[in-house]
Amino acid sequence: MTLQQLRYVIALDEQRHFGKAARACFVAQPTLTLQIKKLEDELGVVLFDRSTNPIQPTLVGHRIVAHARVVLEEVNNLEMVVASHSDSMEGIFSVGVIPTLSPYLLPRFIQAFSTQFPDTQLRFREMQSEAIIEEIRRGDLDIGLLVTPLEERQLREIPLFYEPFLIYAAAGEAILNQSPLRPDHVNRKDLWILQEGHCFRNQVLNLCGESPVPSSGNFHFEAGTVETLKNLVRQNIGYTIIPELSVNPHTDADFTRRFADPQPSREVSLVVNRNMSRETLLLELRKAILSVVPDDFRKNERYRTLPWRN
Repeated sequence: MTLQQLRYVIALDEQRHFGKAARACFVAQPTLTLQIKKLEDELGVVLFDRSTNPIQPTLVGHRIVAHARVVLEEVNNLEMVVASHSDSMEGIFSVGVIPTLSPYLLPRFIQAFSTQFPDTQLRFREMQSEAIIEEIRRGDLDIGLLVTPLEERQLREIPLFYEPFLIYAAAGEAILNQSPLRPDHVNRKDLWILQEGHCFRNQVLNLCGESPVPSSGNFHFEAGTVETLKNLVRQNIGYTIIPELSVNPHTDADFTRRFADPQPSREVSLVVNRNMSRETLLLELRKAILSVVPDDFRKNERYRTLPWRN
């Protein structure tokens, strides 16, 4: 029995398809199939029912998969203990970042961070929050950069800053005349939102108190990016709510309005598995990020943090 065989078993349990599991493990399908068969022969049991579509673990297979996850997690813990002995920043680390944050935050600090720490390789992936959480749990991702709190016992949150939400409205929209501007001034009928899967969408819905109906006449649209929402508004179609880091001072100044205090905001944090022990890396990454966001973002007194899970 080998650790690699256990990794193949877990991949097949997750993918429920030999070809997909092989691609997830970056090996040829015959290699994965052969190794799983060898493990079954050694154990004297069948782990997967090949006659079903998709493939399903057998009764004993479910138990073996669960134990395999525990074994690999302990191996990962052992590797972390060894790696953390010197708490070195040298190495390759995977970082998941939510789509409403990555294009606005990453360009501000990654070049300076890479220059300062040339032996630290950060491999960023733009991912939805739930996917980041799941991959950190499994140990497939080292760090997440996303909205908190998560209330996940297995994960550790390191708060970074509080990013305010702003109204982004076309000229002539009545909401621009509100003073002070409050969340209850939002007219849900004219509010554009992101599509399902974005935690920012959920926060906007929580801010509004109920699901809005984004439309203009017979036109219904839910966007995949904040920039798409802003482009709609710039064509004099309704309004939306955006995170402040997305504001381009050259193109957005005439469209943005700030809510009255306490301003609705999102808490942005570094998130890691509780077994993660690269404290120096986390400290330096936090410092690099805080150096490029407005000082006001660090103080929570002005802001009301919105939940992003319903």
